[in-house]
Amino acid sequence: MRDQVPAESDESGLTDPPETHAEAQQPRRVATLQQRRLAWRLAMARGWFGRRRFMATRFLFVPPHLHLADPSIAGDFLSGQIVLGGRTLLTGGRFPFDLPPPCRSFSVALHGFEWLRHFDASGNPEIRSGARQLVRRWMKRREQADWPGAEDPEAVPRRLVAWITHSALITDQADFSEYQALLRHLQRDAAMVRVLALQQNIGMLALEAAIALLFHALALDRPASALRQAETLFESNLERDLARDGGPLDRNPATAVRLAATLIPLLALYRARQSSPPDALGPHLLRLISFIRMMQHPDGGLALFNGGGLALRDSASQVTRFGSGRVARLDSATESGFERLEDEHGIVIADTGRRPPPGFDERATASALAFEFSTKADRLIVNCGMPAWAEGPVARSFRVGAAHSTILVDDQSFISLAPQTSVLEGRAFGLTSNGQAGPVERVVTPGMQYLVLRHDGLADSLGYRVERHLTLLGGGGGLQGLDRIIQTDGRGQNRRITLAFHLHPRILPVMLSRQDGVMLRLPHQQPGRDLWLFEAPGLPLHLEESRCFDQEILNPRTEAIILDVPISGSLDIHWRLIPYQG
Repeated sequence: MRDQVPAESDESGLTDPPETHAEAQQPRRVATLQQRRLAWRLAMARGWFGRRRFMATRFLFVPPHLHLADPSIAGDFLSGQIVLGGRTLLTGGRFPFDLPPPCRSFSVALHGFEWLRHFDASGNPEIRSGARQLVRRWMKRREQADWPGAEDPEAVPRRLVAWITHSALITDQADFSEYQALLRHLQRDAAMVRVLALQQNIGMLALEAAIALLFHALALDRPASALRQAETLFESNLERDLARDGGPLDRNPATAVRLAATLIPLLALYRARQSSPPDALGPHLLRLISFIRMMQHPDGGLALFNGGGLALRDSASQVTRFGSGRVARLDSATESGFERLEDEHGIVIADTGRRPPPGFDERATASALAFEFSTKADRLIVNCGMPAWAEGPVARSFRVGAAHSTILVDDQSFISLAPQTSVLEGRAFGLTSNGQAGPVERVVTPGMQYLVLRHDGLADSLGYRVERHLTLLGGGGGLQGLDRIIQTDGRGQNRRITLAFHLHPRILPVMLSRQDGVMLRLPHQQPGRDLWLFEAPGLPLHLEESRCFDQEILNPRTEAIILDVPISGSLDIHWRLIPYQG
């Protein structure tokens, strides 16, 4: 779709505000001051005076982990082929930490050390010894000079949890000086994550830092006062950063999986210490798992909203298995802004159009009124998702409305990206809108389920508000849609309405001789169940190239069904997706 699949340029159509504009400069100056203050506090925490309170002398417990591990990946890592953050680095026998990373997500993953799980899963002594050599060389390199990648705020909590989780691997055959060096680096990281956990303007990272600090207090021989302080920070961040329906405030299903996969081992640490966890931990964890189940398709993958495709399907399954029999799946997450319809034939997951709070929207997508649809066996309609390696203009092009199965008016979506200053990343892009999501209407009867979503984000600028009606059909199954474009200003100006329906890469679309229909072939299904029909009676359809980024999809190339309609007043657009009966 237009402005959707990026090359190397900025296709989002966004420009920075004038540098001389006083009103634009004031928030930037405030954010820059906050950046400097945070950098100063982190530097102080790394020093001896800042980290002296986090001293420990030994490990007490080793927590489990839920992330799947593959020993062959450890072998590739040592041989010089490292795949992290969606990118590959060939080291050619050089120390990987001394090479320039191909992207920031690669650097965060490399210095986060979560890849140690692949080494820990190996029974090969040489591979396990290779992991210890990498950690020891990394510690020496960090002690020699300033190393920005090692102190990246996003990498520090991950590294703290990873080193504690795989401490048995790292300390195996270690002498006293190496053991003490490891504890010193953990002490340094614990001081840094406490600073991060106290921040209120860094999004979900504050909660991740609080969790890492609690890991440190539980797994090492820290005093009871340190554990109480860590629990206090943890509970306050948990209450602040998770909605009451369980969803994280950044509205990213992958964040929910990551958090749950870290909170479950926390419970194991409390059991090992034979002490009671904080009262908030259990209920929030179960609500988090309930939210994850809501965002899952039948194949176990997450709906591609706000980065949901960055979570591995197996990780989501591991997490939801923990809550099996104890949590019910949500159908409506009002605070998080998602709705789900499901019957015996199909599933709809839709975005009601809520925006994340400021500070949580730096990577969120403009997916208002977008939806995904799947049968019990196949995904048909999806969103583009986000490539793990994407940064800058490329990442922004996958965040705009055109990369979602939603509605555009003159190529504008209800929510747009706007430049802002981030405490962590400097220049960033958050979400803005001139309107807001309207009330959601759900009707569930024995023969029908339908959902009505509303948004008025374009009412002031373009004079239209929109209602999207989604109905699951009984009988043979299918989805019926009604998109009601309602003029609000009475000016009758000519506009263009665009409806996009991005197809899953396994779906093969075929244009029919009639312009208002597209045949969808499911090549992996049995005859009689392998054809679906998408139609919008009386309205011309066409196909455009698209992408779909999911961790389980090797080739992201796909196509989108596009419906373009010129209007000069209110209009109802009917469409449906049904099994083809011949």
